[in-house]
Amino acid sequence: MKTRQINGLALVVALSLSACGGGGGGTGFSGIALPPAAGPAPVAPAPAQDDLTVAVTTEGKVAGSAGANMVSFLGIPYAQPPVGALRWAPPQLPAAHAATLQAKAFGNACPQAPGAVSSSIAEDCLYLNVWKPAGTKPGDKLPVVFYIHGGAFTLGSGEMGPSPLASRGVVVVSINYRLGALGYLANKALRAANKDGSLGNFAVMDQLAALGWVQKNIAAFGGDAGNVTLWGTSAGATQSFSLLQSPKAKGLFQRAVMQSGGAAEYSNPSMDTSLAVGDTAVQNLGCSAATDIVACLRALPVSALLEQGGLKWRPTVDAQVITQVPARAFATGNFNQVPVMIGGVYDEGTLFVDTKLSATYYPLYLRGLAPAGYDTTAIEAAYPIGNYAVPAQGIARAMGDAMYACGNSARRDALAAWVPVYGWEMTDPQLSFPASPTAFYYGTAHGMDSYYLTGTVDALPGYPYYDPGSATPDAATTAQRKALSAQMVAYLLNFAKNGDPNGDGRNVATRWPRSMGPSDRALIEFTYPTVKTSSNAFEHTHKCDTLWGPDVFPPMY
Repeated sequence: MKTRQINGLALVVALSLSACGGGGGGTGFSGIALPPAAGPAPVAPAPAQDDLTVAVTTEGKVAGSAGANMVSFLGIPYAQPPVGALRWAPPQLPAAHAATLQAKAFGNACPQAPGAVSSSIAEDCLYLNVWKPAGTKPGDKLPVVFYIHGGAFTLGSGEMGPSPLASRGVVVVSINYRLGALGYLANKALRAANKDGSLGNFAVMDQLAALGWVQKNIAAFGGDAGNVTLWGTSAGATQSFSLLQSPKAKGLFQRAVMQSGGAAEYSNPSMDTSLAVGDTAVQNLGCSAATDIVACLRALPVSALLEQGGLKWRPTVDAQVITQVPARAFATGNFNQVPVMIGGVYDEGTLFVDTKLSATYYPLYLRGLAPAGYDTTAIEAAYPIGNYAVPAQGIARAMGDAMYACGNSARRDALAAWVPVYGWEMTDPQLSFPASPTAFYYGTAHGMDSYYLTGTVDALPGYPYYDPGSATPDAATTAQRKALSAQMVAYLLNFAKNGDPNGDGRNVATRWPRSMGPSDRALIEFTYPTVKTSSNAFEHTHKCDTLWGPDVFPPMY
């Protein structure tokens, strides 16, 4: 994997703003035919001369690039370009190609603000990437990791995928999906034009289309279409929760990893809420009074759409693609029941605060975490400003607890009644607990566990929010971080292989306990010098049992 790609993975977690606010297909839907849930497609024939850098897909041959320990196939179209009449339409099956597609560079990233990705940006952006271990042949049936990037639903691309894992015996797939207004605009005229009943979920339908492509084609890359692990980070985790609920995703994956995401009302608005956002955008764009609103919208330049970035873009509970708020569905068993891993980091909120916040505005920011009219006395009492070196640290703690930690806890509780659930929290003690702090620190920030889960901790100092302060890691700390990373990668790969992070127990030093719900909220604590396990301690630390839990606080998170 090239250094740029590793840095790309680092950048996505820095730009995965607001997973909980900033986080398909058994029989198909209008515009795309997904395979039935019965099982994987037949093994594709091997390419001529057994060239393992060439794969035969349903659209034609693709040629990748061989590295020292993996082969990469970059920029493969999984749907037709969503441009012109296909803007704000369900993804269409990709076109066949007679010539061998040279899959050696990332495809265009979807339209977004500059700076988040190194690839070119264009509306023609529905591409995916595949990495396989060197020597992997068609039909080898390796586990598949399908990665959905984060980025506040407005940033990022598949170049940020966890490609290093492909050197460890799994096939890795990452995707682009439509972002911002292009991915989530809810509008009645568009729904009527598309005739499929969906509303605003173009990005989620892209993800379903890519999962459908994997079902039909991953055997050609040596992957097992019947052993797919969905993994989403931040906004990607929110959408993974949505796919866990979506009837259209039934049979398209066999387990799921949700890293720092959300699945409650704040993450998946109702049709009325999304339509209000969409109507504001359509009015801002000058199309609300047009004779043909759809034609007006599809004629707009992309630059005009990017200017609508201040609006809240989210997957909509539209009764078609997403039929119920995931959190509610999980409580009743109305979801695709597969084993899950759900977790995040100790300092989830530090990326999302104004580090220069003054004490004057501290109470206002705390009150902003609750619905209008809610009595916030308990919230203000739980995070007294005097407990923190600077006001921003207190707001970050409250935000992380409310929007991430306790949301994850509530999801684990609900899901544990139906499926195997494994929860985690990662804490880097050197970063999260500086001695006598006098200024703001990021700690173990949102997305930092991506470095550990992909074995790329050597690149950690390149993370924009890596904040060691005056503590320079010594050789012992560096070695402990690498050992922790090795253990976390082993758990993840075990889970991808058989749905249990412990595997057969031979390559894990600490057994990861299964969360059993409110009676036993077992959790693994990824930290150094020793990985630990606990039960209910996480909920106490993050005030889920007294302040932010679903039985205490309104169901925003």
